[in-house]
Amino acid sequence: MIDIVSSEKRSRMMAGIKGKNTRPELAIRSRLHRLGFRFRI
Repeated sequence: MIDIVSSEKRSRMMAGIKGKNTRPELAIRSRLHRLGFRFRI
């Protein structure tokens, strides 16, 4: 499949995608949950 977007533009697009449920994020959320803070993201 041919990529119609330049590699520079593709790089900028992919850089905007951030990870979710990373290890530090899960650790903080589980700690807050144990302390009684209930929330959804």
